[in-house]
Amino acid sequence: MLITSKSNEKVKFVKSLNEKKFRQKNNAYYLEGLKVTYEILNSEEAVNILFIAYSSEILLKNKCEKFNEKELLNLCLKKNIQIIDIAENIFKDMCETVTPQGILCVIKNIAKDIREELIKNKEKNVFILDGVQDPGNIGTIVRNAVAFDIKNIICLNNTTDVFSPKSLRSTMGTILKVNIFYAHNEDEIFKILKDTEYCLVGTSLSSSIDIDKLEFDKSYAFILGNEANGVRNEVLEKCEKNIKIKMTDKIDSLNVSVASGIIGYYQYINKK
Repeated sequence: MLITSKSNEKVKFVKSLNEKKFRQKNNAYYLEGLKVTYEILNSEEAVNILFIAYSSEILLKNKCEKFNEKELLNLCLKKNIQIIDIAENIFKDMCETVTPQGILCVIKNIAKDIREELIKNKEKNVFILDGVQDPGNIGTIVRNAVAFDIKNIICLNNTTDVFSPKSLRSTMGTILKVNIFYAHNEDEIFKILKDTEYCLVGTSLSSSIDIDKLEFDKSYAFILGNEANGVRNEVLEKCEKNIKIKMTDKIDSLNVSVASGIIGYYQYINKK
């Protein structure tokens, strides 16, 4: 049955997820795209799908070669996942994007205990984001974390919402492969990191060592700072070490997502 009304409960639910307060209230978000949808459906993360919404009108109009409606419906039936077909105009109104891709997965955001996850993934390092604002940078940092085996990402209070539609599009579906935690109480988060024996490492040009001089003999929590101002001084004061990336004097800083890729690579190849 084709849904043609904006007052449909599922349509209203998806549209509400464009706002942070409703994402938090419902512990849910959505991911757009046919490729992402199939990847999730065929993975263990499929258990977190609340339902799938698509517009056959949009997908057929865009001549999406990989779209096979019968195959998609059968796969959802097999996985016991609800799927709904929504009229093009309703689907476009429901999504934040100007030109939506025509299909999305609504995902349940499963709450996890940060202390348990840090202990469980003790052999993996951590990224801490301090005031990172650009959704594109957020998405790239998440992809870098997945690429270089970093499981936990902690967002301090001044960091933009990782689960906003713009940030999620930038992650290209990798958001399901990491744990995202928000530090509602920063002092408590830093205490938990200390209790679980993670060494805090700031990124700063002052009082720092080159990253290739860092001994990768313990679990680290690397702090990545705001695009314009870097890591806050009060956060740097909590760090046991500060690192910098060696480069020419023709530039004084790197984009935070680029820096996360370099740090991620170094820690990945040097883990002991």
